[in-house]
Amino acid sequence: MISFLITHNTTRMKTTIHLILAGLFLVFFYQSNAATGDTTSVFVHNAVDMTWYGNYDRQGVFPDGSKTYRKVVMTYTMGCASGGCSDWDYTSQIYFRRPTGNLDSTVVALDTVSTMPLTVDTTWNVYEVIENMELGRVITPYGTYMDNNSNGYNNSWTHRNYFDVTDFVHLLQDTCTLRAFYSGWSSGFSVSLRFDFIEGTPPRPILDIQTLYKGSKGYSSSSNFESTYFTAKNTAAPSNAIHARIYSTITGHGFDNNVNCAEFCPRQYTVKTNGVTLGNAMIWKDDCGDNPIYPQGGTWIYDRAGWCPGSKADIHEFEWNGFTAGSNNSIDFDLQNYTWSGSQTPSYTVNAHVVYYGAHNFSNDAALIDVIAPSTHEEHQRKNPFCGNPVVRVKNMGGSNITSLTFEYGLEGAQQCSFDWTGNLAYYEEAEINLPTLIWENADFSNPNFSVRILTTNGLVDEYPYDNSLVSQYEVPDVNTWPFLLMGLRTNNYPNETSYSIEDAAGNIVFERLQGTLSANTLYKDSIFLTDGCYTLRVKDSGGDGLGWWANTAQGTGTVAFYSTLFTFVTYKNFSMDFGNELHYKFVWGVLDSVQSFCAPLLSGQQQIAEQQLSQRIFPNPTSGILNIELGADKIQDYHIRILDVMGQLIQEHHIKQTDYRLFQIELKQLLNGVYFCQTESSSGAIRTNKFILLK
Repeated sequence: MISFLITHNTTRMKTTIHLILAGLFLVFFYQSNAATGDTTSVFVHNAVDMTWYGNYDRQGVFPDGSKTYRKVVMTYTMGCASGGCSDWDYTSQIYFRRPTGNLDSTVVALDTVSTMPLTVDTTWNVYEVIENMELGRVITPYGTYMDNNSNGYNNSWTHRNYFDVTDFVHLLQDTCTLRAFYSGWSSGFSVSLRFDFIEGTPPRPILDIQTLYKGSKGYSSSSNFESTYFTAKNTAAPSNAIHARIYSTITGHGFDNNVNCAEFCPRQYTVKTNGVTLGNAMIWKDDCGDNPIYPQGGTWIYDRAGWCPGSKADIHEFEWNGFTAGSNNSIDFDLQNYTWSGSQTPSYTVNAHVVYYGAHNFSNDAALIDVIAPSTHEEHQRKNPFCGNPVVRVKNMGGSNITSLTFEYGLEGAQQCSFDWTGNLAYYEEAEINLPTLIWENADFSNPNFSVRILTTNGLVDEYPYDNSLVSQYEVPDVNTWPFLLMGLRTNNYPNETSYSIEDAAGNIVFERLQGTLSANTLYKDSIFLTDGCYTLRVKDSGGDGLGWWANTAQGTGTVAFYSTLFTFVTYKNFSMDFGNELHYKFVWGVLDSVQSFCAPLLSGQQQIAEQQLSQRIFPNPTSGILNIELGADKIQDYHIRILDVMGQLIQEHHIKQTDYRLFQIELKQLLNGVYFCQTESSSGAIRTNKFILLK
């Protein structure tokens, strides 16, 4: 056995990895001691080459289901195959191979025993039916540049894609088979899969998951598609289900026809439940020109039906609370119709499923799910290196809308800042939040870490604080100390598509050349005087194909550069011409310490609120009628103790005044058997909720 030691950014994340050799594939499994926030990780595919159309199955040893998990994340790392990357964009899908317990058979051989009468001895192959459940879909990039070591790429290229697969946690147990499907006809790409099981309480209990639509279907006509594929599905809602959510991934493929469908034509689909429209979504991705994997050797800038080359397929989500628990309910998808003619039938690859949940485990619960800037992650390379406003992504994981958040953030070694955000986030909604400019003075560049955490949610301590913090690494931005900025931009044959500007940290434009004011094939030399601070160069192309692109030779080639001397114009920084929609570059003028004008220092009161973590233990659980509540507060306070049902309705409320007594008993024998919640709130604003079962 080989052991490694890995330290994670999450609290108490010291973990040992065990390497297990199993057959012809590698299975990695490591687990930490049981505690909220600790992570168990399972590695299944390990840089498995996908070199030809087909399935690449591997087994992994997953947790045994004895613990509860807040979140399960699948990381799909795509790379070049050992023989290089393919030139083409192909669909790849990750499936969980779910045993159904049902048997089916095929005929292996027929042996005629006699002809008068005819007697045939049939040999049958009996097998268990396996359901493929899609966990994630990634379209491969055009790998020409990786394959020939050009444009900054080589065969060691990889890209990480993250999928939240928490809803599959009850299936990902013990020994499981995972399938990577590759639709390509040439070598190739590689797949590595890592599953992170983060211990804790999920936002709401997962009761059941049911497949609605799956597979690829050709579109000959609207009537055929609706009658043979997008037919209404009956789904049985568990009797104890409170909430449900429908997830759908649809990508369109094929375009050699008069309407360029399905790949290059946007289409809307509608989700109906029990005959009533629940919502709709567009099968269209309109930002391919901003692809983080750029440039590519193919038509990577073209927007497509639910995907871009090298990216995850879009996942649409529909919250559904109008179902009838304990009964069959109908779910039906309707695709916007169209008529086509030509040589190639459009097709759609679809995965849709419904998940049924119990009641919310928390009401006031925000989660930090990503740091977009500053970050060294390859997904965010267009917005980094960074010197302006930090950008984070937050998700509401609680039953109540989030209308305010207080953040603490800053660089390692530098003064920390605070920011009060206001808005309105419903359950499971996400927001990309721009934080004010941070302080660079005294930042420790030998330990380039940026940290951010949520101090309060809706003015209170978050009920689930374990996912309120993130740490990212960053690169120090370019610092320029010339007397003034010397910039040169040479237009191509299509100058009316081009514009460029310099913006300060507040987003104010300090210099610009507007679209429509430039001439073709002309070098514009600009001397721009800047004060100390953070700036952003933006070069935009309304055609979406940059200043030069191999597939549009008619536009010619333009250039963008910074120069170090006025008269000879010696280049000290060149920029890529093949940037798609926009070239985005942040830099510092003067000294880095000057980039700090908008930071609000963290107040001591905010820090105190953040430190309040109300400790609450309830026992016995299950209880036969008497519930003991033990508190671990550190000073005399008032307490409100509330008993809630699974719908979040208040059943009992008890007010405990000015006491340092820590153990209380509540009589519950008058209530019906079932699941309840005990919520305790202190006069200082700390709050804690625990679930318990009453079983008399």
